Amino acid sequence: MSNNIIYTWEFEDKKNRWTMWYTITLSIVIWLVIWWFLTKQYWMSFIILLITWLSYFIDNNSPDIIKVEITELGIKIWNLFYDYSKIDSFAFIYSWENAIFLRLHLNKKWLRYVDLNIDNNIVVDLKWNLNNYIEENSKWELNFSEKIIKFLKL
Repeated sequence: MSNNIIYTWEFEDKKNRWTMWYTITLSIVIWLVIWWFLTKQYWMSFIILLITWLSYFIDNNSPDIIKVEITELGIKIWNLFYDYSKIDSFAFIYSWENAIFLRLHLNKKWLRYVDLNIDNNIVVDLKWNLNNYIEENSKWELNFSEKIIKFLKL
């Protein structure tokens, strides 16, 4: 069986944050570090600094444009490949009437979901192509914490 590309698209994965977002975040981090240091919880201060540094490092070293390819064997996302046996199902996540994510439910222990940015223009094509290989789960939607994360651009 060949690995022919059936469908492909790209999306921008850059978080467009405003200056005030960085100011508020930095203020919270500094406040937490000082608080935990004053309460003699030195490890918590170290952990918050480590998490902040890792988040900043990952955010600045990830690609801005992600290319997704649907093939006969699986789905390639940037440089990662998920064959269809590792994908349990998929769903389209909407905010109001606008499609915002293609969510893949994986058969992995730790990484359970992969969200790919989409828009209404490609939903029909994706649904038609993916239904040939994996099952659609139409019951998923954004939960409260995901709405907050999306709003805060985390």
